[in-house]
Amino acid sequence: MAAPELASRLVNPPRAGRWRSAAMLFCLAVLVLLALQVVTHGPMLEFDQQVSHFFASRHRSTLTAVLMAVTTAHQTVYVLAATAVVAFWLAWRRDWNSARLLLVVPTGMLVNVGFKNLFQRARPAWDDPLVQLATYSFPSGHAVASTVFYGMLCALVYAHTRTRWKRALALAVAVGMVLLVCTSRVVLGAHFPGDVLAGVALGLFCVLAFLGWWRSPTA
Repeated sequence: MAAPELASRLVNPPRAGRWRSAAMLFCLAVLVLLALQVVTHGPMLEFDQQVSHFFASRHRSTLTAVLMAVTTAHQTVYVLAATAVVAFWLAWRRDWNSARLLLVVPTGMLVNVGFKNLFQRARPAWDDPLVQLATYSFPSGHAVASTVFYGMLCALVYAHTRTRWKRALALAVAVGMVLLVCTSRVVLGAHFPGDVLAGVALGLFCVLAFLGWWRSPTA
C-alpha cells in the first residue's frame, strides 16, 4: 500500500489536522496545569496525598498481585522490546512508513526523563512500600510508555483498516491497557494520580505530534 494512501486512511486530512491541533493543545494545557501544581504546591497535591494514603492501607490483596504483574510487564525494557518486535514485523513487510512511527516510543520515554529531572518530585512515601524506586515521580514513565505504545498501535490499526469493529476493538484495548497500567502505578504506591495524568497527557501529545509529522507532505 502506498504511503499517501495509508496515511489518508486515518481520517480526512484537513479535518484531522484541526482535531489533532486542538487535542495537542488540550494535552499541553493539562500537562502545564499539573506541572504548576507540582511547582506551587497547589490543591491537586492534597488530593494526590489523600489517594495515596487510601491505597497505602489497602494494598495487600489478590488485586495487588495482578497489578504488580501488569506494572512489571510494562517496564521500560519490555515496552522497548515489544516496540522493536512490532517495528521489525512492519519492516519485514516493507512498511517503512508505519515502522518509523514507532520511534515515538523511545522519544516519549526520553522526553519524560527530561521532565522528571526538571520537576524532581518525590515519589509517595509509604511505611510498607510495594515498589521502591530511586527516580523521580512526575510524570509517570509507565503512563507515558503505555500511552505512546498502545496509542500508536491503535493509530496503526486505524490506518490499515476501515472495519468499524476492528477500530473499536483497537481503541478499547488501548484505552483499557493505559488505564490498567496507570491504576497499577497509583495502587502500588509508585506514583500519585497527578503523575499518571501528566504521563498520559505527555504520551498523547507525543503520539499526536508524530502522527502530524507522519502525514506531512515533506515527511
